[in-house]
Amino acid sequence: MELQPWISEVTPEMLPEPYRKLCGLIGILNIIKLAEVFQGTTVYFPKLDGTLKTIRNSQIREEFDGGNVTELAIKYSLTEVWIRQILQDLIPDSDQGVLF
Repeated sequence: MELQPWISEVTPEMLPEPYRKLCGLIGILNIIKLAEVFQGTTVYFPKLDGTLKTIRNSQIREEFDGGNVTELAIKYSLTEVWIRQILQDLIPDSDQGVLF
C-alpha cells in the first residue's frame, strides 16, 4: 500500500475514536496501515497472559544452568520459590533421601 502525500497531515483528532487511542500506542501511520487491511471487520485480540507466561517459563528453563535460580528470579521479577516451581522437574528434591 502506497500512502498518499497528504496522509502526513492527518492528526489523531481527525480520526474516529477507536483509532485515536491506538495512535498513541503505535503511531498514526501504523493505524492507517491497519485500517487499510482490517477496515470494516471486527478484530479480536485474545489475552496473551497464558501465552506470554508459557514463553517466559520456557526461557527460564532454557537459561537454567543448575545454580542460577537467584539470577533468574531477578531477571524475570519473580521469587526464587516461583522459579523453583517452574523448574520443579529439573531441580532434584533435596528433601527426598535415597531409598537404596
